[in-house]
Parts: sequence; structure tokens; C-alpha cells
Amino acid sequence: MENKKMAVYIRLSDEDGNVDGIVKAESNSVSAQRILIRDYIRRNFSDKTDIQEYVDDGFSGTNFSRPSFQRMMEDAKKGRISCIIVKDFSRFGRDHLETGNYLERIFPLLGIRFISVNDQFDSEDCSGMTGGMSVALKNIINSMYSRDLSQKVKSAMGTRATRGEYMGALVPYGYVKNPENVHQLIPDEEAAEVVRLVFTMAAEGRKKPEIARYLNEQGTPTCMEHFQKMGLKRKSHREKKKKLWSVTTIGDMLRNEVYLGKTIWNKTRNSDVGSKRQIKNDRSEWIIMEGTHEPLVSQEVFDTANEKAFMHEKRILPAGRKAQPILFCAYCGRRLDLNSWGNKYRCSQAAITGIAECKTIHVDKEGLENAILCCTRTMAEMVSAEAARKKKEWSQTEAIEEQLKRMEAERKRLSSRKLRLYEDYRSGSITKEKYRKEYEKTASRILEIEERLPELKEEIVRIKERVLHMKEREAELEGLTSLDTFDKGKLATVIDRVMVYSEEQIEIVWKMDDWFFSEVAGEKEVLAL
Repeated sequence: MENKKMAVYIRLSDEDGNVDGIVKAESNSVSAQRILIRDYIRRNFSDKTDIQEYVDDGFSGTNFSRPSFQRMMEDAKKGRISCIIVKDFSRFGRDHLETGNYLERIFPLLGIRFISVNDQFDSEDCSGMTGGMSVALKNIINSMYSRDLSQKVKSAMGTRATRGEYMGALVPYGYVKNPENVHQLIPDEEAAEVVRLVFTMAAEGRKKPEIARYLNEQGTPTCMEHFQKMGLKRKSHREKKKKLWSVTTIGDMLRNEVYLGKTIWNKTRNSDVGSKRQIKNDRSEWIIMEGTHEPLVSQEVFDTANEKAFMHEKRILPAGRKAQPILFCAYCGRRLDLNSWGNKYRCSQAAITGIAECKTIHVDKEGLENAILCCTRTMAEMVSAEAARKKKEWSQTEAIEEQLKRMEAERKRLSSRKLRLYEDYRSGSITKEKYRKEYEKTASRILEIEERLPELKEEIVRIKERVLHMKEREAELEGLTSLDTFDKGKLATVIDRVMVYSEEQIEIVWKMDDWFFSEVAGEKEVLAL
């Protein structure tokens, strides 16, 4: 454990013992976990033990996507941690499969000792089936507990929703939470006026694109801008520099029954415990409570606005999942669509953005697609050549492995030498001064080797991972070097987006998440057609 830290991991979930308003169990609080673990370290380890604490406060144990946990694992992979200690297995994680994977595979591979205080588990002492079965059973119980807790929390929140309490973490545009009662909505006057305006314009027969264009021309802050101005941390999936009102935003607002003074709960559900994927529930499963807060529009205005706004629309369910768009307007950041003739690309939101340049984009479909294909083939060829060179270079790990073997042999030889030095000193063959000098020299060299060995092992693992990753990427690139059709799905493997300025100029932003792209290309390439 020399030159490495002992990691103390502490986790507290928002749901731990917090069902229907009951205060969290003190035994699971951050301070209680810290005291218990520190006391264990004091009793079982040296006072000079270097401790690094990682705390995830308010994160579920059903998955491992927690910031401090991820930071701890990064430090572990870099060889900075020798031991991880937790209060019990449930604090580490409630997914028994993933927990078992860490305990049985990842930690042994990294050479990390794992201690769970309350479970009396120490990986250094546990070897054999009995310990493994005990751990597995405890983790399964924790997983079952998490599912049971999830159902209790959901039931409790449903009960509160039937009492008309607002249970959402985020407030709808046009409202804020009552400072005196966070489960009640009150109008946010600035945004409420915009909501009333939208409904009034729709009820008067103005189409959604007209409403969006009017708000954009007036410079009305979008919902996102309004929330950010209020200091709320809101982000969209793909942040755009130019924030704009869109037809989708207007349509969602017009359909939202919260503006009638209704509180609606259980519109969606998680696909599984710990999953972030949402599934829509049938309306019959919704919990709808009326008159829970001040309405912003009347039922008459709401009905009229929806009737006129959606009278010519037929909601068609998509037949299958469409490829992600890659063509975007360079001026507003919105996607490009084909015109009615199918021969020109144009800005899909040109009619509502209020940006003059958006209306100038009418790019020939065949010319644009051929230019992108040509650039993609060139890029794929360059990257494939670089990939082959790097793979050949990195495949030569024999020299590093040989160095690793030599250093391990030297460490073993020096360890034996330390013992022989002591025996020579005891027998009087060497003086105390010479013994001390040779011992310090030997110990210093052993320390150097022990510091270098993890680096060499990590380098070998990293090279093997890179070679494997390179082979996977080569397989993907193989089809791109001869691609002659504008297949958005295949192009999206190397292109993040194409920003179109005009017939003469586009900007291709390549996906830079692959480390080897930076070897052969800049972050983006501006091309003349």
C-alpha cells in the first residue's frame, strides 16, 4: 500500500429511508458512514494511512453512473488506489450483477483490496466458494431491496399526487414552485403572459409556425433561456447557440393540461429500476387532479386553441427508427430538409427563425451529397492508413513485456539480497555501516521497480485495448472507403454534423471521440463545393 491511497467510498441516495416524508435513517447518513469507516481504519491500519474520500450524495445504487464513483475508478485504473472501503455492499451498489463483476473481476485485475465493514468482508481474506456465495446472496438481497424500495417510493408519491401535490422535480414553463409549499405551483407572471399569448393567438386561428416566428421576431426569451435566467440548471439534448421558439415547443405547450390548473402524475415510467429510459403510460393510468393550482387559460380557450392548431394534423406513428440527421443550417443550427420536389436542401425552420440567412439556403441535393461522400471516402482512407500503421506499431509489445519480466526478476533477486545482507551483518561478514548503505540502496531500487511495474502493466493493457479498438474501427471504415450512396446511418459513424452555409461552402465536423482521428485531421474541415 506504499505510495497509494486508501479510498473511502460513501453513498447516500435520495430514496434511502425517505418514503412518504419519513426522514432518512441516520445510520445511512454521510456523516455516520464516515465515522464508522474512519473508526475501522483507525483500529485496523496505521495512523499514517493516506486516505482519499469519494462521496456521492443523492445518487441511486441501482447503477454505477455516479460522478464520484467514476472518479474513484479512474484513479484506480491509474494505480493511485490500493484499497476501497465501504460501510456495506448496499452503499457500493444495489445491482448484484455489476457489484459481483467489480468484486470478482475488475478489482482483482487492478490489484485492489475491497473491504465492506458491516458485512465483515475483506477480499484479502476471502478466497473460495463460501465467501463468494455469501457476497452474491447479499448483493441479490440488496437488489431486491432496491426494487421493493422503488415500488414503495412510487406508491407514496402516487398517494401524494392524488392529494393534488405537485411531485415533479422540474416545473412547467409559466409556473414556479411556491416558496412556502414546494408541492404547489404558482404562476410565474413573466412566462405566464407568454403562455396566455400563445393560447390566444392559436385560438384566433394563427398557425404554430406563425406564433413561433412572431415570438422569435419579438426577441421573446425561449423556455430554456427563461429557466437559465432564473438560475435553474436546464440543458437540452443538443445545445444550440441560437435559441429559438419552434413549432414543436408551441405544440407541446398547447397540449399541456397543466395550464388548466390540473396536476398530472404517472404519464411515464422507467423501463426498469435504475434505468433512465422512459416509457409512456396509457392515459387511463394517469393520475389527474383538477383545481390544484391557478390556471393560466380557460377550458374554452384551451379547447379552441387545440382545435384550430391541430385541425389539419394527423398524428402518424413512426414505422421505424429514423437515422439521426447530419445536415444542419449553419445560421440557426436546425436540420435541413428536402423541398417538395426532393432536389434541394433547405432550412427546416426558415419560416419561423426570423433569420434572413436561413431563407437563402437552397442547396442542390446531388451536389451536396456527392461532396460529403467524396470527403468521407478521403477521410476514411486517411484514417484507415493511419490505423494500419498504428496497429502495426502498437502490436510490438514484446519489448515492453520483456522489460517487465526483467524488472520482476530483478525485484525478486533484490528481495533475496535484502535477506542475505541482514544475514551477513548478523554473522559479522559486513559492517553495520556497509549493511545500512547496501540495504538502503537495495530498498531504493526495489521501490523504483515497484513504482514502474504498474506503469508497464497498464501500458501493455492500454496498447492491447487500442489494438482491439483499432480492429473494430477498421471494420467500420472498410465500408466507407467505397461508399457511393448517401447512407446517413453509415456516414454518422464518422460525421457528427455538416453545417451548410451556401451552395459554395459547407463545414464538416468529424467525430473526434475516436482518439486516432486527431492524428490525421483537425477538429473540423471547411470545404468549398
